[in-house]
Amino acid sequence: MGRNTEQSILAIAEAVKADGGDGAASSHWRNDQGLTDHPMVQDPLNFDMRTADSSAFGPLGGISAKAELRHRLVHWLLQIPLRAMGIGLPGFAGADKIAAKIARAQNRAYDKDLLRHTLTLALLQRHLGNALDHGTIAVIGDGFANMSALLLSAHPGAKVILVNLHKSLLFDCVFLRKALPETNICLVQSDAEMADAIAAPDVQCIALAAENASLMGAAPITLGINILSMMEMDPPVIAAYFDLLRRAPADKTAFYCCNRIEKTLPDGTVTRFEAYPWDADDEVLVDAMCHWTRLAYHGRPPFYYLSNPVRHRLAYLKKSET
Repeated sequence: MGRNTEQSILAIAEAVKADGGDGAASSHWRNDQGLTDHPMVQDPLNFDMRTADSSAFGPLGGISAKAELRHRLVHWLLQIPLRAMGIGLPGFAGADKIAAKIARAQNRAYDKDLLRHTLTLALLQRHLGNALDHGTIAVIGDGFANMSALLLSAHPGAKVILVNLHKSLLFDCVFLRKALPETNICLVQSDAEMADAIAAPDVQCIALAAENASLMGAAPITLGINILSMMEMDPPVIAAYFDLLRRAPADKTAFYCCNRIEKTLPDGTVTRFEAYPWDADDEVLVDAMCHWTRLAYHGRPPFYYLSNPVRHRLAYLKKSET
């Protein structure tokens, strides 16, 4: 093992420079490979780099870089209908304060994407409670470390495995470092490194490239999370993640999945939420349309609009016998 946060970030940046893409990527990601000259790739340890310089990264999307007071107020006002959805979630107020602190540390606005993750964290806290405090949580396809930063801030006893394509993993790790400078991030690339990182009390976050996702199989994952990126994977890759979570060496493994009901990828592949490899014996805690993901806003009239239908499900997965 032996990699600290800075060494891990540099290694991921070198991987992006080397291939500009990922073997595990679907057509959604393969169509955008020209990223090796991006400032974040060329100077990944410049943690003072303005967010405006790194607010778009191909299909990863962007974040709101305008963090002045007037922009923060506009976001807050437009978020009132979304914040109302936090009523009934006891942990929302605390998670909301944590998210605001993260946004300030990252020199970004507390935008609707971060708020969506805040509401999700409160939902998970409501249903899973203390299980989050000391679990091993796999965040698959985070994006700007929104969920990872929230989890590690709210539940410092947890260990997060951050799984993503190289190009996205770089942004995840850089933005996690911006939010939580003391968090030790360790990139793992072998079974032995994964075992060492799981056992190491000083490693709070394990960075894992998607092409090495099979290494998750040795981790005692208690919760898997995927928000709006499983819909962009090829079906065999989706099936592989489900299999890894079902085989995780933990007594119980929950999975929170929030994705579009249906999406067509650039090569014509269609992914459907209901076609994911769910099992009739999964213990379902939540299964509904995700209203806080569907409702969106922008800075011009009529301000609000509905995005494509999104469903979320939280379930304890039936464990595989093998």
